Amino acid sequence: MKKSLRLLASLALGCGIAAAVPAQATEYTLFDLGSLTPGQQMWATGINDLGQVVGYSYGDGRNGDSSSNLYNAFVTGANGTGLTGLGTLGGSWSRAFGINNAGQVVGDSQTASGGFRAFIGTAGGPLNDIGTLAGSTSSSATAINASGQVVGVAIDPMGGDPRGFVSGANGSNLQALGTLNGQPLYGHDINDSGQVAGGVTYSYLNSSFVTGPNATSPSGVFADTSRVNAINNHGQVAGTYGSDFTYTDAFVGTPGGTETHLDFHGVANYEFGQLGGSGQYGPISQSQALALNDSGQVAGTFNNGRIADYFAFITAANGQGVVNLDSLFTLGDGDHFVYATGVNNAGQFIANTAQGHAYLISPIPEPVTLALWTGGLLLVGWRGRHATATRETA
Repeated sequence: MKKSLRLLASLALGCGIAAAVPAQATEYTLFDLGSLTPGQQMWATGINDLGQVVGYSYGDGRNGDSSSNLYNAFVTGANGTGLTGLGTLGGSWSRAFGINNAGQVVGDSQTASGGFRAFIGTAGGPLNDIGTLAGSTSSSATAINASGQVVGVAIDPMGGDPRGFVSGANGSNLQALGTLNGQPLYGHDINDSGQVAGGVTYSYLNSSFVTGPNATSPSGVFADTSRVNAINNHGQVAGTYGSDFTYTDAFVGTPGGTETHLDFHGVANYEFGQLGGSGQYGPISQSQALALNDSGQVAGTFNNGRIADYFAFITAANGQGVVNLDSLFTLGDGDHFVYATGVNNAGQFIANTAQGHAYLISPIPEPVTLALWTGGLLLVGWRGRHATATRETA
C-alpha cells in the first residue's frame, strides 16, 4: 500500500502542475477528423477519456443542423483516428451524441417505420433500440455514463411536453425522470454516480435541475440558471444563466455552493454592451457552456450579434482563463471555430468549424511536466529496485 501511495504522489506532482497552467498558456495540437460521407459536413458531439470522438456527418445545413435530415452517425478510434460509420436502426439517418470509456455510443436514429428511437451501440456492432417511455413513440439519447446508464427524452405522439428518461445499466429499463414544480424534466448529461443534470420543459428562469445519485431527488440549480448542459464526477455543473431577453452567459459551479460566471474580458471577438441605441436588440455577445471535465475545464460557444457569428471557446480548470479557439489556431480558406462541444479528463477538446470540419485539440505536455513525470517514474523504479535489494540481503 505504501509503495502505491508513493507512486501516486510522484506522478501527481506532474499532473498538478499541468492542471494549473491556463488554457491560453498551454500548447495544443490540432487534428482534423476527416470526412465520413463525401460531400457532407462533420459535427463532433462527444468524447471519452481515450480520445474517441462521436458525432455525425450532415448535409443541407449549418452548425450541425440539416434541413433534410441528412445525418450519418460516426465514432472514431483513440485520439480521433479511424472514422467508423454506425449505421441506422433501419431508417435513413442517425446521430451520435455521447460515448463512455467502454466505447458505448448513444444517440438517435430513424427506424424502418419512419419514426426515430434512442440507440446504444459500439463501433463495428449493430445499433440497439433502447425504446421509449409508455405513451410515446419516439426517443433520443443525449449522454451515457460508465455503467451504461443513458439519459434522453421521449417524444409524445400527440405533441405534448417531451419527457426525460434515465435507464438502468447498458440502456435497459427506461424510467421517467419525473417532474419539478409540476413540469417534466429532461436530462442533458449524467455522471458516473448517476447524477443527472438538465432542464425543465418550457421554463425560462429557475428552469434547470440536478439530481442525487441514480437520478434521485431532483432540485433546482441556482436562482438565475436557465440551462445546465453538463455535470462532472465531482457534481460540478456548467451551462447558461440569465434570460434570453436580457443575457444568457456561461457559468460553472456546484449546486448548494458557488456559481462562477465565466469572464470574457479580453477574449477576442467578444463584445460587451447592447445592440441598438437603447439596447432594444439585447446584448452584443452571449455565451453557453456546453461540456465540462472533472477538472472543471469548460468547452462552449459565444455569439457576436454585431457581426452575426459564433465562436468556440475553451477554459483552464474551474472555468478560468477563457480562450477563443481562433486565437490559438488559424484555419485555411477563411474557416473558423464556432462550437467547442466536448472535453475529456486528459484535457482534449473537440470543436467544429463554420465550414463543416470537426477537430480534436490535444494539449502538448510542457517540458517541465514531462521531466516531472519521467523523474517520478525513475524514482518509483529506483524505490522498487531498492526494496528488492533490501529483501534479498535481509
